[in-house]
Amino acid sequence: MKILIVRTFPDKLDLESYNVQEIGLAKALVVRGNQCDIVLYNGREGDKKEKYAFQKDGKEYAFWIYWMKGIALLKNGFMPSTKQILNQYDVIQVHEYDQIMSWQLYTGRKKPVVIYHGPYYHPYARGYNLRCRIFDGLFLHRRKYQDVWAVTKSRMAEEFLQRKGFKRTLPLGVGINPDNFPSYEFQKSNRPQILYVGKIEDRRNVYFLVEVYKRLRGRIKGLQLVLIGNGEEKYKTSFLNFIKNELERGDIVYQEKISQRELPKVYRAAEVFIFTSNYEIFGMVLLEAMYFELPIVSSMNGGASMLIENGENGYIVEKFVTEEWEKKIESILTDKKKRKLMGEKGRTKVLENFTWNCLAEKFEGVYRQAIDDFGRDKDGG
Repeated sequence: MKILIVRTFPDKLDLESYNVQEIGLAKALVVRGNQCDIVLYNGREGDKKEKYAFQKDGKEYAFWIYWMKGIALLKNGFMPSTKQILNQYDVIQVHEYDQIMSWQLYTGRKKPVVIYHGPYYHPYARGYNLRCRIFDGLFLHRRKYQDVWAVTKSRMAEEFLQRKGFKRTLPLGVGINPDNFPSYEFQKSNRPQILYVGKIEDRRNVYFLVEVYKRLRGRIKGLQLVLIGNGEEKYKTSFLNFIKNELERGDIVYQEKISQRELPKVYRAAEVFIFTSNYEIFGMVLLEAMYFELPIVSSMNGGASMLIENGENGYIVEKFVTEEWEKKIESILTDKKKRKLMGEKGRTKVLENFTWNCLAEKFEGVYRQAIDDFGRDKDGG
């Protein structure tokens, strides 16, 4: 198959970042024998074509990245030159149902199109909810869209699209590429650790996380909280001042960022990964934690709904009630056998279901179905 992934969101991606989803999926599709190229937003700079070469199992592979000159408007990217290359491909994958350029492509009926969608309705995501209401009123219902295929990053996102009238949906999640991580040693810290990796911001509920930690610290001797992540300067400064005493005592350890090479050591040093986010489309850190055999205690969010089996590889805590979080975390910290088994089950789930190589086969199935449906619809069948 000839597949074109069009990322319509108007930000310039750093391809050196290890978890660019479009790159991960394209590499897996190419290794499976497909041609798969990517369109990325290039701002005011001119169009350019870049060859992306990589190795897998000793073999050489490559695909093209089309950096397209574009216009950004209200978090929408418009790249007019994209239409010049569409006919080279059998199927087009677009980014999010509510991107106007995506909508133009999936309702234009020129080519088979598959939507890859992540966001979902949540009271916390007020800005996104408002944008969707405006988009639906101005654009969505003006053209036929109900039979377009949509792959979602979570079941919550699938239900979100189904409520809008999309009939052909499949929740697949997001993948991880194990090749990005160096080999690692199983080495624990000399103190029991709970770990958080992510932005320091209100959405991630970091003050609540610290509150839970402080209550646990009184019962778990030597317990340490490790925080990895940056944030908006004013918010981050205020938060670090809030935990100043714990930082000085070494009870809380904070690092703004770590290298990809250091990631395995950080995950493997901890006993439990804690994720208190109010809202999360998926959360690559959940995948990473499970890959490195770390049990997870998480809020309900997109990634947790796909990854966590309650009591098997972690826990989902529905409410932000400190006692409920304490109970789940403590049950893992105080039971080494349970902790080990949960970690092993989590890693197995990732390797069997959430590597890009695993997901690529499922994406292929959706692409083929979209091509078949497009042909039947075009013939009036």
